[in-house]
Amino acid sequence: MVHKNYKWNISKEKGREIILHQIEGILKEKDNMTIEMNELIYILNNRTKNILLTNNNKTKNFHNFIKNVFGGFIHFIDQYDLFMIQILNGSTYIRYNNLDLEDWILVTNNE
Repeated sequence: MVHKNYKWNISKEKGREIILHQIEGILKEKDNMTIEMNELIYILNNRTKNILLTNNNKTKNFHNFIKNVFGGFIHFIDQYDLFMIQILNGSTYIRYNNLDLEDWILVTNNE
């Protein structure tokens, strides 16, 4: 659930920037640019543990920030075309979408 009283020590935009940069870096390090969601959350929290993140003067991790500010990890990931969500054998995987949109040709129907 997204809370209305925003008492985090970083802005929503700065948090989004850090999270996107970290997730993109983690996925690009993987061979097939795919990782199980729980492992991704663990690595994200581990890599950002040196960033002081507080809510109401209590130390929190970035997964907690995502849940409270963006409404959940899957909801956050689903907002960006940069990532894809896959469910295989009951597990949720996050995949880096490396489609280069500059190589696409847009075809329109001018009737």
